[in-house]
Amino acid sequence: MTKRMFIGRITILMLILLIGKYTSANANNLLISGFSVVSVDETAETARLQCTITWENSWRDATNYDAVWVFVKYSDGTVPWGHATIVSNTDNDASITVEVSNDGLGAFIYRAQDGSGNVNFTNVQLDWDYGADGLTDINNFDINIYGIEMVYIPEGSFYAGDGETNAGSLYANFEDGISGNPLQITSENALTLGGGAAGSLGNNNNINQLSPALPGGCSGCLGGSGDDFNDVTSQNLPAAYPKGFQAFYIMKYEMTQQQWVDMLNTVTAQQQTLLASTAHFFAGFGVTSFEEGRYGISETGGVYSTTEPYIPMIYLDWIRAAAYGDWSGLRPMTELEFEKACRGPELPVASEFPWGNSNIATVGDFTLANLSADNESITAGFDNGGVNGNCWVPVGDRTMVVPARVGIFAAHPDNTGRVTAGSTYYGVMEMGGNIWERAVSVGHTEGRAFTGAHGDGNLHEDGYADVANWPGGLAANGTINTNIGVGFRGGAFLFPPVDIGSNARTSSRRVSSAYYNAVIHDDGIRFVRTAN
Repeated sequence: MTKRMFIGRITILMLILLIGKYTSANANNLLISGFSVVSVDETAETARLQCTITWENSWRDATNYDAVWVFVKYSDGTVPWGHATIVSNTDNDASITVEVSNDGLGAFIYRAQDGSGNVNFTNVQLDWDYGADGLTDINNFDINIYGIEMVYIPEGSFYAGDGETNAGSLYANFEDGISGNPLQITSENALTLGGGAAGSLGNNNNINQLSPALPGGCSGCLGGSGDDFNDVTSQNLPAAYPKGFQAFYIMKYEMTQQQWVDMLNTVTAQQQTLLASTAHFFAGFGVTSFEEGRYGISETGGVYSTTEPYIPMIYLDWIRAAAYGDWSGLRPMTELEFEKACRGPELPVASEFPWGNSNIATVGDFTLANLSADNESITAGFDNGGVNGNCWVPVGDRTMVVPARVGIFAAHPDNTGRVTAGSTYYGVMEMGGNIWERAVSVGHTEGRAFTGAHGDGNLHEDGYADVANWPGGLAANGTINTNIGVGFRGGAFLFPPVDIGSNARTSSRRVSSAYYNAVIHDDGIRFVRTAN
């Protein structure tokens, strides 16, 4: 066996993300540095990779923990970049857990023991099985490492629906049969949707569910018909559809523009043609240009960058969003996983928001300082009373026409906990506002066919995701080329224009089965991954 040092071209990708669990009050900057290849085993065709990973306000407790999903891309000077196969090694420090995914597409890095505060994991080691990727030598390869902050959602029962019974406050909320009570999800077994029987997952007979096209009409809008089940008509939700009982990881923040740019810079010009297109963007709602809406992505000589790296990726339909999930080895979340990640195992509160009560701050506009910087912050409008949750949606006398940087409430110096941070039970940020969350709908055949498969790190030659049984995969070549089957959950700062604040409620399914070809600047996404 021959071991030697590898001298090639390494990109140290410094990923600056934000915020910690709701128990923290300050910014959480993820930094991956010192990336290198420290040895190569030519006989086994593996290479040992090493880096330092730091972030602020990390935690691990009896409930859950935060983690970083780390994956590696490589190139011999050509595009698209390949996705590296990672295998386990046993040489990491005892304070660090390196959990390599079963498919080898990456690893979760997190605390090995309970604790909270800043972490500085030095000499984190991963083994790249480059032979498994069809390579016999990695001399002069470019290698990039990427990291995404995630939150672990443990296995266990939870409730779907919040028990709200006031017709004016219901938006196709889930319920147990037709009882109005929430339904406890106790396994990943198949469920009956609708039909009215006790133990079925009802939807309050589709009440107030929105399905038409955008106000005023738009070319390319598909609209949608709402759920295809109700109190009389039933459908089957297969066992393979992820229901939230099984453990999974979820992105701590909505996907940022920098993360999108990272992908654009590893794909071919042909793939960029699809993924960087702005042709289907829908202008309006008080914004006269994409840039004014805080879309900062541009291209020079085939290289993409953004002036808004900490702002969520916006103007994003499912077709293009799916590509990032595939490229990064993640997958879309389902409607039921959305409610689990927000509510945890607790009994629901009627009309509750992700921070666990039905109170939302409504007084005074939010004023932003340090625009577009990693410390973009709120200088006015933050409610620090601990009763009314802070959320980036226009409610009461609040107005807003653009998104804010991810994690902005938890970074405020007056943040005292879950409510002021607008955090979910498990410490996930902005599940109730800023931009829309995309979730696989139970209300469409295309959504119910989803089996929870992860992306494989590679895209179709045209730039599309091409994962079997993902929603929108209606093309003969298996590409994800429609928006059908993925709806909207969690609310956003802009749309629909009437009673916007209601969309932020955990159980609101107002547009959970709607789908559009045109997108506006509050459309974004976050992804999940099933735990090993």
